Amino acid sequence: MFSLLLSISSCVSYKKLTIEIVKPAGYSIPTEIKKLAIVSRNLKYESDTLQNYHAKNNHLIKDKIRFNPDSLARKTCIDSLAVNLLKQNRFDSITIYPINYFPLIRVKKVGPNKADWYKIITQETRTDGLVILDMFSCFYSNLQNEGSDAGANVVTSNIWTFYDAKKQKITDRFVQIDTLYWDGRDESGLKKVRIPAKKEAITLSSGVIGRNYSKHLVPSWTMVYRDVMDCKKADLKNAAKLALKGNWDAASDIWKIYIDSNNTRNQIVALYNLALTSEMNGDVDRAIELTDRAAKVSSGFFWSLENEYIRKYSAVLYQRKTELKKLGTQYELP
Repeated sequence: MFSLLLSISSCVSYKKLTIEIVKPAGYSIPTEIKKLAIVSRNLKYESDTLQNYHAKNNHLIKDKIRFNPDSLARKTCIDSLAVNLLKQNRFDSITIYPINYFPLIRVKKVGPNKADWYKIITQETRTDGLVILDMFSCFYSNLQNEGSDAGANVVTSNIWTFYDAKKQKITDRFVQIDTLYWDGRDESGLKKVRIPAKKEAITLSSGVIGRNYSKHLVPSWTMVYRDVMDCKKADLKNAAKLALKGNWDAASDIWKIYIDSNNTRNQIVALYNLALTSEMNGDVDRAIELTDRAAKVSSGFFWSLENEYIRKYSAVLYQRKTELKKLGTQYELP
């Protein structure tokens, strides 16, 4: 009996679904701020002295062809940030200071500048807010071994500050650390591609960093994953196929037939997938109601795996509800 019941439960499977959702900004720029200036303070830690080096097969190597990776990285990063901010139609103008306008200063600790420094820049540019790249650091590593270990990466570390000219104070500080990898294959994982050298890799990674930071300042479209619950019953299997093709209405018509089914498995599948349908239709509250009901139906030992899955999805929905509430206080995407 024990093995039979496990077999009944195990016939439930999940099909991956990729969707795009709007994520709220991490920091909400006041709506009255319409004109921005972006500036690099050009600070660098005293201990950061490897800008003209890279790692090759885990050995530190001095660059044969010297270039200024810091200036290249900061310029690419700030240009990428500005482009992505302007896409939102949120700001009237964005002024970018020349990358090396301020001389390089080595510091033990990155902290705020004097209050007058921020005021002077906003007065010069006639802007409402400042986006300041306080510090940007990056390091390139390359593995040239044969086989699957070949690859490269760029580790980046940067600190950002937002200054509100109307309030005359710093209102946000953001530390960003990331690593961009190349393993010699394309996104499908099948086709071999060239692994970039240091200059190209730094340019690519800096552009990504600027784009990622823009998501901290403005709402952005983001790819996320959901799962359609499936089982061996012909009707429900067909409904899952319809949903994965985007035909949610036809799929829902099938799931609704089983929402009060005497068969626990079929009812769980129907309730879970109708919750997913509600989220696709923008009704997160209804989706939460359905997952709550699905969690009750799947309570007990024999449906523990399904119950755990449902509760995890319910937590995602509650988080999404919080995000939507925050989005309501921010500006809309075009």
